[in-house]
Amino acid sequence: VPIVVIGLTVDYAIQAVSHYREQRAAGEAVASAARVGLRNVTVPLMLAAVTTIVSLMVGLFSPVEIVGDFGIVGGLGVGMSLIVMLTLIPAGRTIIDRRREARGRLRPARPISTALPGIDRTAGFLGRQITRKPAPYIIAVLAVTLVLGFAARGLHSEFSIRDLLPSDGAVLEDIATLDTAVGGSTENASVLLRAEATETRTLLNLHEFRDAFLDEQRRPAAAAGPLQISYELLVEDWTTDTGQPGDKYDPELEALFRQATAGVRLDGELMQELIDEIEARDPALRHSLVNDRAGVDTILLQFPASTGDPGASKRLQEEVEAVWGGDAAALTATSDTIISFVVTDEIRDRQTESIGTTIAAALLVLAFFFWLTVRQPALAVIAVVPTVLVLVSVLGTMALLGIPYTITTSIITALSIGIGVDYTIHMIHRYREEFTRLRNPERAAVRTLATTGSALLGSALTTALGIGVMAFSPLIAMQQFGITAAITIAYSLIFSVLLVPPAMTVWGAFQNMRLRSATERQWAELDLAIEEIYQRHEQEEGSS
Repeated sequence: VPIVVIGLTVDYAIQAVSHYREQRAAGEAVASAARVGLRNVTVPLMLAAVTTIVSLMVGLFSPVEIVGDFGIVGGLGVGMSLIVMLTLIPAGRTIIDRRREARGRLRPARPISTALPGIDRTAGFLGRQITRKPAPYIIAVLAVTLVLGFAARGLHSEFSIRDLLPSDGAVLEDIATLDTAVGGSTENASVLLRAEATETRTLLNLHEFRDAFLDEQRRPAAAAGPLQISYELLVEDWTTDTGQPGDKYDPELEALFRQATAGVRLDGELMQELIDEIEARDPALRHSLVNDRAGVDTILLQFPASTGDPGASKRLQEEVEAVWGGDAAALTATSDTIISFVVTDEIRDRQTESIGTTIAAALLVLAFFFWLTVRQPALAVIAVVPTVLVLVSVLGTMALLGIPYTITTSIITALSIGIGVDYTIHMIHRYREEFTRLRNPERAAVRTLATTGSALLGSALTTALGIGVMAFSPLIAMQQFGITAAITIAYSLIFSVLLVPPAMTVWGAFQNMRLRSATERQWAELDLAIEEIYQRHEQEEGSS
């Protein structure tokens, strides 16, 4: 959340200062410049903020609580950022500059577009090229997006606790030592089996399952040893004389077990009696078997599992089902590692599913606003399409760089939409402002890039460099997020600059065509009205 808030706050501040300086450079007094600049920037900033907040609030519909919390906190952060940047920054700037103005020490305002050497000329040149020959730029963007979209098919998802540990810390060194010495640390993995304990097939399957775990070649890759807890192990322990001191062998239970297994099939009543006798002697049976006389029994199997290979842990359920000789649907494997995978995968999948919902929500908000204000809902498409292309390109770039799609990097969806839509809205609003004043589609695009484009460049550089510092974090997860966020910001700027001005130039030309058509129609109607008046006047003179 702080990353998204910082990125948008910097942009809001730069946009507010940029409009203020433009009015100052045009000759306005400090108070007037602050008032006019704030009036010009308030609408696009509020629209961008509302769209971002709505996009974040979509997370409230997720069944994963942490995703909803992220949406609430992120939405509050964006709202607070907007309020502060529309009040504190203009107020502070006005107080300082009015004092300097009263003392005669106020320096001429320097537009944001001239803050970096050559940016003004570069923006003007790019604006002319994009508006006069937009096809090569649009084709290039679409081609790159298509290639990266194809590359995104190779994007893999993974989670490792090591990504959340400092790369230069002692804990990671200890884990590496364990990996080298004994193949990594272990944990207890459990398998929950729903089956009737007194059935022949269940006991045979449990015996074969135990034998499979004794064989390193047959047991699951994540298994670090044989079964340690099993209902079948307890039965064998009480009915088999191993001759070892301390075993639980009981001759009476052995005789009862022989009677129960004397036939081709188990004697269910005798097996139930055996279970009752073992339970009376050994309370440990209650931990490995829930004997439901009225329904299906629940059997717990437990074995040591290695945590060193995330891939093997993810495949544990499938491999356990492959070893089990009975109904695979009756088995459920679980462990701390598996639970963490399930939780993170669920969050990641929900984030992925919410991409379409978030984009649709942003599109609806923008379409409603543009329809309500200028009766042009199509402008919402111009604002959202570049953001969709940014998302595809970012995922493809992650695949090429080998950055996995994790719970951390999946948050990039909110960042892409928040910053991407913010940039496109600024471009659209400024173009409409310049087009209304100039009525020239190409010149309006050039002016938009020279002013707002320069401000967006400053905002993008500041945000990308600030977030990019995370690439030097000792945490691998933070490194990946920092790199991905910087790439997202760069793509958002490039796509908004290369796609929005050409699209708005077409929109401006269409508006001029509509205006010309309406004017010609009005002139035609006026000619008809004049002709009718003239004919009526002639008829009146002839009758007189």
